[in-house]
Amino acid sequence: MKITPRIVMKENSKEAIEFYSEAFGATTDYLITYGSVGAGSPEQKDLIMNAQVDIKGTKIHIADHNPAQVTNGNQISFTVELSNPEEVKETFNKMKDGSKIIMEPIATFFSPCHCGLIDKFGVMWQINCPK
Repeated sequence: MKITPRIVMKENSKEAIEFYSEAFGATTDYLITYGSVGAGSPEQKDLIMNAQVDIKGTKIHIADHNPAQVTNGNQISFTVELSNPEEVKETFNKMKDGSKIIMEPIATFFSPCHCGLIDKFGVMWQINCPK
């Protein structure tokens, strides 16, 4: 299992990545825009759906979200990468009681099983397995 911190931004992820690159010498492992995968609205085409940044060996994910859904201070979530879809569903089922479900487990273009929730303690989790 691997857990990766995720920072959601008010549609300014590119600026944040440049800032972290300058401040920490971070490098970008990958960057996916909404437009590059045919997702989101035309206005979102240049926004970042997900980027992975390497800060001296520590990986973090950064993504743009609707500014109305982001409050400074609630921008951190965790991505849990498990081995297979069964583990994803099992973990989701263990965590879902008392949680706000963001996305039920489904296949996506980047994972055979991906889901998300805000647990009963207010912590946001993305749970998936690699393709």
